[in-house]
Amino acid sequence: MENESRMSMTTFKIGDFVVGGPRTFVIAEIGNNHNGSLALAKKLVDASIEAGADCVKFQLRNREALYRTAPGEEGSEDLGVEYIQDLLNKVELTNDEHRQLREYCREKNVTYMCTPWDEPSVDVLAGFDVPALKLASADLVNPYLIRKAASLGKPLVLSTGMSFEPEIEAAAKLVRSLGVPFAMLHCNSTYPAPESDIHLGYIKRLQEIHDVIGYSGHERGTAVTIAAVALGAKIVERHITLDRNMEGPDHAASLEPAEFKALVDGIRQVDQALPWNGPGRQASQGELLNRENLSKSVIAARPIKPGDTFTEDNLRVASPGQGLAPYRLPELLGKAAHRDIRIGDFLYEGDLTGEKTVKRTYRFAGYWGVPVRYHDFRKYTEMIDPDLYEFHLSYRDLSLAPENYLETVDCRRLVVHAPELFENSELLDLTADDLDYRQRSIDNLKRVVDATERIRRYFPHADSALIVANVGGFSMDEPFPLSHRVALYERFVESCSKIDFGSTELTPQNMAPFPWHFGGQRHQNIFMMPDELVQKAQQLKLRYCTDLSHLQMTCSHFGIDFQDALAKLLPYTAHLHVADALGVNGEGVVIGTGDVDWPETWEKISAYPGTSFIPEVWQGHKDHGAGFWHALDFLTQLG
Repeated sequence: MENESRMSMTTFKIGDFVVGGPRTFVIAEIGNNHNGSLALAKKLVDASIEAGADCVKFQLRNREALYRTAPGEEGSEDLGVEYIQDLLNKVELTNDEHRQLREYCREKNVTYMCTPWDEPSVDVLAGFDVPALKLASADLVNPYLIRKAASLGKPLVLSTGMSFEPEIEAAAKLVRSLGVPFAMLHCNSTYPAPESDIHLGYIKRLQEIHDVIGYSGHERGTAVTIAAVALGAKIVERHITLDRNMEGPDHAASLEPAEFKALVDGIRQVDQALPWNGPGRQASQGELLNRENLSKSVIAARPIKPGDTFTEDNLRVASPGQGLAPYRLPELLGKAAHRDIRIGDFLYEGDLTGEKTVKRTYRFAGYWGVPVRYHDFRKYTEMIDPDLYEFHLSYRDLSLAPENYLETVDCRRLVVHAPELFENSELLDLTADDLDYRQRSIDNLKRVVDATERIRRYFPHADSALIVANVGGFSMDEPFPLSHRVALYERFVESCSKIDFGSTELTPQNMAPFPWHFGGQRHQNIFMMPDELVQKAQQLKLRYCTDLSHLQMTCSHFGIDFQDALAKLLPYTAHLHVADALGVNGEGVVIGTGDVDWPETWEKISAYPGTSFIPEVWQGHKDHGAGFWHALDFLTQLG
């Protein structure tokens, strides 16, 4: 097998596109489906762009160089060859028309490629400044054309249809010796190809022969091509046509524009689903949410006093999954409890280590605090003396009397985080299309205002009572059109006009592009983009709760500079959720392990001492606030 000590070239560029990277290079093969019409060819270019293709490809032939002059009488060629030649007489474009298509693609900002079927056609394409050349399956066994194409110094893409494995290996060896980057495409050269003849699993063998491989498909539908991407294809080529019923050998094996768009959409979904950062299996943010809600924990089966020994009799397993996982119960057995544990209380890491809760003191330039629930408020007052508390309310909390849980504190600010989820699994959305749904959201926010006013009685020295809310504007399966944002903001303003906020202040939270709503992902449409947030703050006289994790994910997704965005938002920020983020959906990871540049970020934030913050760390409340203390210790070290 010829792959020993071969030169590795796992990525290369075709134009500005990095082939072999995380995004599949999608070629719309127009070929001769223009039927000899330049106007139809341009329509196919437009359709390919609309469908999301990265590249459009044509075919170029010099008929005199390509075909022999048959000896003997006319009609002596085999019937199949006669048919192909007759068809090409009808559907070919001139060299000048091909040149016009090259310029049209340049104007449309789409990559142009072409398959030369002979050496004179390579010379023609040399004058087009093509970014790469594609060689048809028929020429994988033609070292003369391969050498000629490689002489341009451009990347090559070679299809392997109709070939035997020794021929594929020989072609790969030849191109490597010529020093140009290249890809090899698995292919079955029948039109359309029966699924049983495609042998898609051969892609894995092709990866042993060469580093960058792809798939050129001629089958019906899109499923096999999408599967090829899942198997490792980095380039995909499919024929496109405006009408599959047109005359010609390729139309029947082509996709019409709507099908091609469905193919590209499917490939992009696989592109996003394939990457794995390793090592090992990691749980996603949405899974962590569901793990907490659906999994199980070790809890106390009966009251446990300090000094009592943990046994199988005083521990048991129950939902939800907010404490030690069940498999860790044996680690507790035989250890002594160091705290009072009520029946039903979770067991935590601190119960294994014996670490005791101590009084903690922090000082920062701005107001600082931690998130709390009603039931754990008094516990935190014993551990810290913060500048504020941020009450994270559930919809059930709105039916409770705060007086049963609170005591007067000497805090400088009160923050209340409105529930995201209300009765009947309904998310708060002040911008909803459904008028009844929108009214229910308005009524629910009024309930939050009432609860905040009642809580404020226990914060007599607070300079403000901020209500943090995710105000809506999300969609389920895809973002709304940009033009729809105006209506969403108008609905937000209209909804707010129906609420008497009293002594409270609504501070909308900036959102990430793909917010998690109780274990499921949505698409966010408003209160997300930094420049838009600034504009709306000025226009609507708003201040925000700026969530750094959300902001980092937004900047990562849209390629925005995080520090520039933060500098723009801080003048309009009343309160901060200080949290780290990883990628576009790794929300609230352990501070210092994500993408946020903390020294520069904290320097900017410290210049706004009137701004308050809490560390919002995923599961930070567990083990008596262990995640919060780690985050606050980390920020203290920044100065």
